[in-house]
Amino acid sequence: MRKLPTLAALAGALAGAVLAAPGPALAVTPAPRASVSQLDQQLAQDQARLAQLNNQVEVANAALDALDKKLQADQQRQAELDRQLAQLARLEYQRPVFTLGAILGARSLQQLLSNLAQARVVADRQGQLLREAARLRQQDQQAHDQMAARLAQVKAARDQAAQIAAEALRLRNDALAQMVAAEAQAMVTPMGGSGPWPNHFFFGQCTWYVANHVYVPWYGNAIEWWANARPYYPEGQAPRVGAIMVTRESGYGHVALVVAVNADGSWTVSEMNYQAWDVVDQRTIRPGQVPVVGFIYPPPQDER
Repeated sequence: MRKLPTLAALAGALAGAVLAAPGPALAVTPAPRASVSQLDQQLAQDQARLAQLNNQVEVANAALDALDKKLQADQQRQAELDRQLAQLARLEYQRPVFTLGAILGARSLQQLLSNLAQARVVADRQGQLLREAARLRQQDQQAHDQMAARLAQVKAARDQAAQIAAEALRLRNDALAQMVAAEAQAMVTPMGGSGPWPNHFFFGQCTWYVANHVYVPWYGNAIEWWANARPYYPEGQAPRVGAIMVTRESGYGHVALVVAVNADGSWTVSEMNYQAWDVVDQRTIRPGQVPVVGFIYPPPQDER
């Protein structure tokens, strides 16, 4: 394929490994590298993790804010109960229940005891409410402290994930820059192949890889090989070992070498620039799985 590089199609010269085509006839040993697409996947995973942690931070912040408001309400309620108890205490000090007037003014002992009971009930109820308010405030304070600790943990994890995502972005951008430069150079200067015949296709493309193993006297993008090869080699629709597979897997087409035909009707190909530029891989294809145009059958003596 001869086309301008895209972000998903370029590969970077970083740590990793790619598969070389097996067998002595088609063996190659590409330099270890991690493709930009692989780095894009890692970056997407890191960014997804960062987004998840950012969401957790927002949720924890909202929960902590709600607990702050609840604590403020608890404190206001407790302060109001304290004020009411203080007023009650002043009233009891200024007007003791057991005053002579209260005793003499009571119409009966039962009324006097009832007055005393009501006053004590009010005081006990106020004290109970105050203790309950203090208990609730203590519980809310504990929940607040736990949420604050959780928020600190999530923020620390978020910050670490942000650093990881930033490093993944840097590696991906470095790889992309290297690949763009290499691809631009390859587009300007075709590199000869390692076969005993001329290779006039651009280095790193699927066409260059196939022409390294099979004599290809024609020109054109991969999709044009089907028509351009007709004057040179026979063509057909059945995969054979050593055949050139032509597909419509991109706007420029794609070509690969058939290295095995399997008993279940599938076939295995060796190819370059399918996963990424200048990356060799193998894959097994079943009928109907990819848009195959057909197969070109070079004679055995023309194979490397």
